[in-house]
Amino acid sequence: MLNKTIPFTAAIFDLDGTLLDSVWVWREVDRAFFEAMGMEEPEDYARSIQGMSFRETAEYTVRRFTIPRTVEEVMGDWTRMTEDAYAHRVSLKPGALSYLRSLKRSGVKLAVASANREVLFGPTLRRCGAWELFDVVCTSAEVGDVSKGDGALFRLAARRLGVEPGDCVVFEDTLEGVTGARRAGMGVYAVRDAGNDHHPEKIAALADGVIEDFTRMERFHRLPEKGRCVVFTARCDGDVDRAYAPRPGDWVVCADGGWRVAARAGVRPDLVIGDFDSSDPPGMGPVERFPVEKDDTDTMLCLKRGLTMGFDDFLVVGGFGGRIDHTLGNIQAMRYVADRAAHITMSDGLSWATVVEGGTVLIPADAIGRGPVKLSVFALDRVCRGVTVRGAKWTVEGADWTNGFPLGVSNEFAGEWAGISVEEGALLVTLCRDQVAAD
Repeated sequence: MLNKTIPFTAAIFDLDGTLLDSVWVWREVDRAFFEAMGMEEPEDYARSIQGMSFRETAEYTVRRFTIPRTVEEVMGDWTRMTEDAYAHRVSLKPGALSYLRSLKRSGVKLAVASANREVLFGPTLRRCGAWELFDVVCTSAEVGDVSKGDGALFRLAARRLGVEPGDCVVFEDTLEGVTGARRAGMGVYAVRDAGNDHHPEKIAALADGVIEDFTRMERFHRLPEKGRCVVFTARCDGDVDRAYAPRPGDWVVCADGGWRVAARAGVRPDLVIGDFDSSDPPGMGPVERFPVEKDDTDTMLCLKRGLTMGFDDFLVVGGFGGRIDHTLGNIQAMRYVADRAAHITMSDGLSWATVVEGGTVLIPADAIGRGPVKLSVFALDRVCRGVTVRGAKWTVEGADWTNGFPLGVSNEFAGEWAGISVEEGALLVTLCRDQVAAD
């Protein structure tokens, strides 16, 4: 999937102020920290510490203000003051996740190079769905806890990625970071951040380009077309051709015996993954074998592989019927993908499902072919707030639903489409062919 229009083979990302909208957290901490000491924050403080490592900032602060505490104590205070914000409120910059995934689909290697501590930014990247995209994570603590200005942190990232510095590009928001990237012999894009807007002219003079966020990177290089990861499971009770309509650029991975289902549809997989406890591996093509005793189901292994490769659109072929634990496990795997800001559907030609999380989705009435179907909406969280169902026989506007009562079961389409949205929480939306009720 290598995209030769991208002029680098590896991209190294700073986090705070670059990939993460997080500088505001540190401004709040600075104000609270100085207030606790009975002082006003000096006007030049933010500018003075820019580009310093976490430890360097603590050392500078203790030394300048003669604080009667150790550097380790100050760093511990800062960590405790920021960990909740990083775990729950810090977000990626606009377009960042989509751009990272585009690079991964193009075969570009990705690294983190941060002055922060992984204990803080790790939960943010995991919550936002970006953690699995990075091949390596490097912090200033690994190069002596010094400023990025000498380029040592970026050179470390390049070595761990196994690429030459000249094949790397760095994304940074500070003058020290941009300077360090140049000293490391790398290309560099500067990311503007309102909370760290120091030395903009010097930064612009050194950088290959300056961006406000990651929504328009096409100005600098072409991005790959959006592809889809298609996962064939080992069971498909309905018509495979109705469940799966091939698209250009589909990347097909089979979970264990799913390769037999794909073969019946005339589909040749790009990869087969599984423990092969219920089928033999195929006689040709790439295969990855896993032990039977493992945490991930074979379907989950396939979905995780798709996420690490940068896909944000998934189709699971099959997945319903048979053992109830398998069906429920596949629904939980769908939620896992949706939690990472990716779109996922599951279809076996008889039933169809998707997960809606904090947003809106339009559901076509013919998703599993023409004819009457039942539309059902279930709360996956204890409370889902702001649930709206439009274009159905029974509509809902801004309601709160719980997972303790099946209020949304067996609805019907009023037209060609239905719109399902939720403001907070996750919904499971299912379609199934209408038939005489068994209950």
